[in-house]
Amino acid sequence: MTERIVSVKITLDEGNLILTALAEYPFKTVFELIGKLNQQAHHQFAEATDKTVQKPFMFTEQEMLLTIKALGKLPYEHVHQLLDKLNTEMEHQLRRLNKEAGSVSHSYADR
Repeated sequence: MTERIVSVKITLDEGNLILTALAEYPFKTVFELIGKLNQQAHHQFAEATDKTVQKPFMFTEQEMLLTIKALGKLPYEHVHQLLDKLNTEMEHQLRRLNKEAGSVSHSYADR
C-alpha cells in the first residue's frame, strides 16, 4: 500500500518556520524531510520575485504528522496560524479522499 501524498500551499516564510521546527528534532529523524523540503523550496522559489506567494509543497501523511508535531513544540504565537492552515488543508484533503473511497475520515489535529 502506497502512502497518500498531501499538497499544501505555503509561503517561503512558512516553509522556513517548518524547517526551524524540524531542526529541533533529532537529525536522524528529520534529515530526509528537511532535504526534501529544501529541494522543493529551491525548485518553487528559485525564480519567484515575490517570496510571499504560496507554492504547493508535497508531504506524505507521515511527514505532515511529523511537521505538525514539530510546529506544536514552538511558541504558540509563532505557529498557530500555520498549524491551523495545515490542519484545515489536511482535513479537507482527507475528507475528499475518503469521500471518493467511501470510508470514514479522521483528523490529524487529534493525534
